[in-house]
Amino acid sequence: MKKILLATTGLVGAALIAGAASAETPKVTLGGFSDFQAGYTKDDFDANTRTTGFRNDNEVSIHVDGKTDAGLGYGAVIDLEADISADADGQGVNAARTFTYLQGDNWGRVEMGGNKDAAANQRVDASTLAVATGGINGAWTYFVNPAAGNTVSSATNVDFITTSKLVAEHGATDAAGDEGTYNASKVTYYTPRFAGVQAGVSYTPDLTDRGQAGDNFRNDTAGVNNLWDLSLNYENQFANGVKLAGSGAYERGTTKAAGIEDVRAWNVGALVGYQGFSVAGSYGDWGDSNAASGTDQNYWTLGAGYEAGAFGVSATYLDSTIDPNGAAKQDFSNLVLGADYKLAPGLTPYAEVSFYDYNSNVAANDNKGTTFLLGTQLAF
Repeated sequence: MKKILLATTGLVGAALIAGAASAETPKVTLGGFSDFQAGYTKDDFDANTRTTGFRNDNEVSIHVDGKTDAGLGYGAVIDLEADISADADGQGVNAARTFTYLQGDNWGRVEMGGNKDAAANQRVDASTLAVATGGINGAWTYFVNPAAGNTVSSATNVDFITTSKLVAEHGATDAAGDEGTYNASKVTYYTPRFAGVQAGVSYTPDLTDRGQAGDNFRNDTAGVNNLWDLSLNYENQFANGVKLAGSGAYERGTTKAAGIEDVRAWNVGALVGYQGFSVAGSYGDWGDSNAASGTDQNYWTLGAGYEAGAFGVSATYLDSTIDPNGAAKQDFSNLVLGADYKLAPGLTPYAEVSFYDYNSNVAANDNKGTTFLLGTQLAF
């Protein structure tokens, strides 16, 4: 692993020397989105709770892109949180992503900073074809009642895999939609894409290091350290209208907490499309990553979608299990149906319904429910 990082560093150094020739001032592009959602939830924890609510999510994205006369591409991406409140999922106080990059046609691309890792960026699964808010990896998590099975006190040991992600991207298993670790500070290298194939590798020193979190720079007493992600992605669009995509990833890291196992996780996924129709699926295995020895953690996904012009529909399904030595299984399933319509450039109204089922080892924490979402996103 260290040899890979040293080789990547060498490539960057060579690119900097080769690209030292003069260049024009980098181009700055401003974009972002404004997303309004109305939700209705009916589940087993409805007592003394409100069933309806509104949510507003806004982000301003700044892209800086330049190129030297020698052909070295360089720039930065800064996705600023632009909401009245702090991010609901712990994504960040001021920004969701901040990273710089260097890129060359012959040697690939290096990203440095707070961004998704290679396994996350190259992942193919049912959520890849999802419309509306993202299906199984979408916005249903914001409207689950606060007392629902995966947000009760951690003292009850209620943990669930609720999205189709590996350990670092998924975040906490006792809170739905946690985004407090996916954008940890890291270095990622991607090869050029050849015959549809691209490889990627990421190195994250510590999942708690984000932005200017200087007090965590040498934190080796808890959490996940020295995390590596290796991934491979394939995608191709053929002249006959057939589309193929696939991915595989392996993630490993060291945990320092007593009685908790190191991270050793992997997933594979594939997608097949033809003339607007597509189907996709995946399987992921966490083993006993970041859990007690002998714990079995896995998930699988399946989805189908159709797009015709401005209109799109999808159905995505996720099923997961956390089984600590066969004694206290935690099962979760979620079926999400979605539809959206590109009404105008950047303007997309959508509808989504999620049927989720938390099956806990503590019967009082079982939660089965339905969440309906109506929303409109303006991307600019």
